[in-house]
Amino acid sequence: MPAQVDHSFDWRSAAAARGLVVTDLAEHVATSIEGIDLGDDHDEEMVAIIRAACVARTLLLFRGQEKLSPAGYLAFASRFGGRPDLHSLRHYCLPEHHEIFVVGNVHEDQTRVGSPKVGLNWHTDHYHLPEPGLFTYLHAIQVPDGQGDTRYANGIAAYEALPEAKRAEIDGLKVLHSRARLFRNLFPEASEEEAEAERRKIPDVVHPLVRTHPEIGKRGLYLGGEWGSCIDGMPADEGQALYEELLHHMIQDRFSYQHRWQPGDVLMSDNRCSLHRASEWDEETQVRRLHRIITIDDRAPY
Repeated sequence: MPAQVDHSFDWRSAAAARGLVVTDLAEHVATSIEGIDLGDDHDEEMVAIIRAACVARTLLLFRGQEKLSPAGYLAFASRFGGRPDLHSLRHYCLPEHHEIFVVGNVHEDQTRVGSPKVGLNWHTDHYHLPEPGLFTYLHAIQVPDGQGDTRYANGIAAYEALPEAKRAEIDGLKVLHSRARLFRNLFPEASEEEAEAERRKIPDVVHPLVRTHPEIGKRGLYLGGEWGSCIDGMPADEGQALYEELLHHMIQDRFSYQHRWQPGDVLMSDNRCSLHRASEWDEETQVRRLHRIITIDDRAPY
């Protein structure tokens, strides 16, 4: 797949010509595409339509994918580039497809097979890597009734809405991302040995606070995650205040979309210049099971 989107490509017209129904769900983020079975083989034009739509809109929704098999799901994700992430906690992955991570309070044979705390903070996926997350895919297998929504925010729209003086203030700043801090928050049940292994395996990284989206050339906020990131090179209190100011700006309703899950939903999101957050649910009475695939970019943010 080429690294750049063809800016002359009218993906909306191309989608309509293929019989797809395209509906924007919020002003700056989220579009529903109906009329496609993700388990089918897709030609180059269909792949180009989907990729261009996701880059332009940050988040795509495909409903009615209840029959999508894990193998078909993985094949779909593989069409858009990046290498699939293989999570270090393999007991939370599907045994036959380690690229698919189980998110939620899922138990089988009285054994936990899903991670319930993943996603319960604002973040973009795998920001702690030198080459961070590219696209993320979530397939809803079982969802709570009226609970467990996921919100998405567009960092390009948020950055463009900042006053010029604020943009000038933050341009050139860096953010330090620590997987070790994040890991302890995400997996409080993990052993000290697992936490120490994570620290050794994934050292801290530094990325720009404002990055350029490589496919459309626009600049946007790249905050990482509220549980593992901080402004680099600033006094802790001052840096934390700035980080929280930018986070609260970016997650305003005007830059965001909140998704109410239905079984069979698939969400595809672009991790570059975006944030997302899962919502809590009643884990005592409701089960939430999502199958997640994250693909890793082949370039560092700039």
